[in-house]
Amino acid sequence: MKWLAFFAIAFAVSCSTKVGNFKEVSLEAPTNLEVVGTGTVEGRECGFSGFYNAWYNQSIAEATRDALSKAPGATGLKDVTIKGKHGVWLVLNCVYVEGTPVVEKAAGKKK
Repeated sequence: MKWLAFFAIAFAVSCSTKVGNFKEVSLEAPTNLEVVGTGTVEGRECGFSGFYNAWYNQSIAEATRDALSKAPGATGLKDVTIKGKHGVWLVLNCVYVEGTPVVEKAAGKKK
């Protein structure tokens, strides 16, 4: 019976949505940004992991490239949200990046 309780606790702990050492970061965006298109875009990078692989070994940069590919002409994202999701035991880990696509406006020439 103790083993059953142990496995129940281990399963509950492995279902945690806060895995890893993530911190919330807020940066002030440059003022010369122009929004591309309407709304937000989302990109993802997924991969399979097992007991021998680390959690969240997917790339935020690849997820960002995926999001930018959905907004032609955009060179960056603002108001970005990054999420990580994983399965249990037989896992598919994904990193999602969502944000507003932007492009930097050219500065006016001085005479």
